[in-house]
Amino acid sequence: MNDEYIPSEGKDRPSENQTDAVDGEGESKLSHRQLLYQELDRLVSEICQHPPGLKRSRLLHQLLTKMKNSGLIWKENLPYYEDALQEQWVFFCSNLCESRTGTQYDRTRGNVITWFNYYFKRRLQNWALKVDRENNRRCSSKKIFKDGKEIEKIEELPDRDRTHIRETAQLFTELQAWIDTDPDRVLSKHVRGRPDITCQVILKGLSAGKSFTVLAAELSCPYSTLYAFHRVQCRPHLQRFR
Repeated sequence: MNDEYIPSEGKDRPSENQTDAVDGEGESKLSHRQLLYQELDRLVSEICQHPPGLKRSRLLHQLLTKMKNSGLIWKENLPYYEDALQEQWVFFCSNLCESRTGTQYDRTRGNVITWFNYYFKRRLQNWALKVDRENNRRCSSKKIFKDGKEIEKIEELPDRDRTHIRETAQLFTELQAWIDTDPDRVLSKHVRGRPDITCQVILKGLSAGKSFTVLAAELSCPYSTLYAFHRVQCRPHLQRFR
């Protein structure tokens, strides 16, 4: 997702509930869209003037709300659309003002919705490839002959592997419960100046499968700060629990 993008004004695809203008409405619709772009551009400029923190987060929330309500985010009827969309919002927040996981947004080259849609379409293409690979993998894992029916290889796991899976699942359940309840109150330590970023918040995110890059973007916290805090303050408690 690091390639340069070539924005093209006016090619954002409207959502299904937005109809084309008729007769004298065309100019009005175009004017409305241009006003929207100007408002979004003003918000982006203001957001990037603030360092990561609560102020930027509030402004970023306003920007995302306006973009979602614009009807201009690319739409496709795909089973993985919502998953890809959530990933794209994370990418968007990570690279709007700084280049964290990809190419930073350049306001001089196009409006913010066109930039969002450009990378979103590429993300959907990547998802399509990933789904195809997963389907192929599942097909190749099949066996045809056992009692005359097709089964998957995972059903043939040795007992020792099944036991290991059960033990791992149980450990994960216990770990989740420990993080959620924090019975010893050791997970309340927080990043300096950010009482909202505690060890509990970080460990919940990591146990949900999020990377430090994603967490840093969601929490508007520098990656290095988040990682260092986890290594020094959170990981020792996690190791003691294990």
